[in-house]
Amino acid sequence: MRGTRALLPLAATAFAAVLAAPEAFSQGMGGMQGGEGSAAEAQTRRTPAMRERVYTRLAEAQECAEMDDLECAQQRLAQVREMDDLNSYELAQMWNFYAFIYFGQDNYREAIRAYEMVLQQPDLPLGMETTTMYTLCQLYFQQERYDDSLGMLDRWFALSEDPGAEPYVLRAQIFYSLQRYREGIEPVRTAIQINQELEREPQENWYRLLNVFYYELEDYPNVIDVLRTMIEIWPKREYFVQLSAMYGQEGYDEGQLGLYQVAHEAGWLTRSNELVQMAQLLLQADVPVQAAKIIEAGLEDGTIESNERNWRLLAQSWQLAQDDTEAVPALTRAAGLAEDGTLDVSLAQSYQNLYEWDACVDAAREGIRKGDLRREDQAYMILGACLFELKEYTAARNAFEEAADDERSRGNARSWIQYVNSEETRDQELAAALAR
Repeated sequence: MRGTRALLPLAATAFAAVLAAPEAFSQGMGGMQGGEGSAAEAQTRRTPAMRERVYTRLAEAQECAEMDDLECAQQRLAQVREMDDLNSYELAQMWNFYAFIYFGQDNYREAIRAYEMVLQQPDLPLGMETTTMYTLCQLYFQQERYDDSLGMLDRWFALSEDPGAEPYVLRAQIFYSLQRYREGIEPVRTAIQINQELEREPQENWYRLLNVFYYELEDYPNVIDVLRTMIEIWPKREYFVQLSAMYGQEGYDEGQLGLYQVAHEAGWLTRSNELVQMAQLLLQADVPVQAAKIIEAGLEDGTIESNERNWRLLAQSWQLAQDDTEAVPALTRAAGLAEDGTLDVSLAQSYQNLYEWDACVDAAREGIRKGDLRREDQAYMILGACLFELKEYTAARNAFEEAADDERSRGNARSWIQYVNSEETRDQELAAALAR
């Protein structure tokens, strides 16, 4: 009939809006790029035509919906529903329209039921069936019906010859929600591969999902590989932090240091603990001068917290660089903040290396006074040596005698005492000769 043939193209246009709403939903859930299914199967299906009287009511319902008059749309649908001789295609379109209305009302439970009714109809157009399946899959997912979502997606894949990348990502998301992490790896990797073959822009969220799967499985080498890819494509601070932590966990100090150096040049290191960590890695790599400069700059501009531990690290860096002149100010600050005398003794040693005997004596005595030293004997050895240089022989001898109480320094201390005695005797003899 000529009138009916003219109405059929209009029906496709009218119901495009019905399919557009779930399509918009699918974009929010990851999109649908599915094909139209098997061509052979499409040729064997015999979908009945929509009759003019049914289409008229559905078209009126469409007009009501376009004017946001859902009550009117439902009234027209009710008129269709009352028809007792609807064929399968007419029923499918009616339920499809109901689903559209329910979806627009955020009534997902009824929308799901309506879409399920669509799929119950035989001989659906293949495109309508696959679209409904994919939309149902996403609605199930949104309602946390993950097993139903996965089952529907499997049905959809069975009918789709060229599914595209996004459905594989949806499959991976379902596996994640089911905590089936190992099964989620293959689909997300497939999506990434399809995207690469199509020369499309890489999708950051897909890599993040893959990274989560590996992390949950404690497959840290693959976590590192994915993060390295991500930081090359999307050089973000958060990926630097994650990759750095993984390098540290896996004991890959060289890689961690290289990453920190890149991050430092990029200006990503803005926190005290990050700068300190970089300095420690540099010390482990035997680059103490660079470590010292990083800590020193951070302490000066306030980026690194001013506390005993960080001043101690700065001093240690300069000492390892064999630069006692630079180490002294840091040791002085650190010792002033410390309750025990360990740093004062280290300060005394630096003064000793610089031949500053008075300062050496003062620092050594302060360290001994504070106490709580791991090796008090060594403090007395330093004190004795600096007193000797000041020719305070009695005080020096007393210091070495204190050191000799510890068997670890006893031999060396006694040798020093003999040397002090001989030097004191020599000085006395020289003084007597000059007095004649």
